[in-house]
Amino acid sequence: MFDGVHSGHRQLLAQLVDKAKSLQGEAVVITFWPHPRMVLNQDKDELRFLTSPEERTILFSQLGIDHLLLIPFTKELSNLTSEEFINEFLVQKIGIQHLLMGFNHRFGKDRESRFEKYTELAQKYGFGISKVEAVKTAGLKTSSTDIRNHLLAGNISKANQILGYPYLLSGRVMGGQKLGRRIGYPTANIEVNESFKLIPPDGVYACYVHVEGKRFGGMLNIGYRPTVNHNVDHRSLEVHIFDFNRDIYSEEIQVEFIQRVRDEMKFENVDALIGQLKLDEQTIRSIVQ
Repeated sequence: MFDGVHSGHRQLLAQLVDKAKSLQGEAVVITFWPHPRMVLNQDKDELRFLTSPEERTILFSQLGIDHLLLIPFTKELSNLTSEEFINEFLVQKIGIQHLLMGFNHRFGKDRESRFEKYTELAQKYGFGISKVEAVKTAGLKTSSTDIRNHLLAGNISKANQILGYPYLLSGRVMGGQKLGRRIGYPTANIEVNESFKLIPPDGVYACYVHVEGKRFGGMLNIGYRPTVNHNVDHRSLEVHIFDFNRDIYSEEIQVEFIQRVRDEMKFENVDALIGQLKLDEQTIRSIVQ
């Protein structure tokens, strides 16, 4: 699935691009959508992704990948053996010259666990094959699961370290109560594009915001705004963009998470909230300056 296109994935993809050049070929990445667990009803309600298909596509293009083959995952596809998948997709559809596999990757209904079996199939169908071993980043495991766990614990810096770039959220700016504007901190209310996207825990975050082709520093609040909001069922994502005062309703923006600054808090009154926002701004400006 290449969820996150993290630093481990990037090492594999860099080797793929180099191998393609050495063979005078093209670098092709194969992935699936929907996620197999969504189709096979395996705890699909608990799935949370680091990247949407659109975000992954952008990340792949930045890494020099020539083609992305996004195969619709179906129950019929799940019944193909590894050999049937190799023959139907890799050999007949792509014309594969070399297969580069992650160290723990398995595919096909048989989920063959021996790399030697894939080597035998490569010899049978006439293409090369190699395996990329496990990668660690600053002593941390490079796995999508570990990144999710760090994000859910609010450990943004560790998650970003493994990802190799700041964690991203993309969404559309929606209309809100405009309270922020009245207290001197106008915010953009973000509706996240992907319903299965992982959203970090409630709190205040230092971030960068990409809007209208430019990047700005910002402070992001995730939560229920308990000081001013009595609708406790509605979790919101609101970002105050520094040094920016344009109307961007209905615009698509992207937020880069840099650091979790504090928990969301309930204040006695709006004046106390404003006082804390001023302190947050000082702290966050020093982080994203």
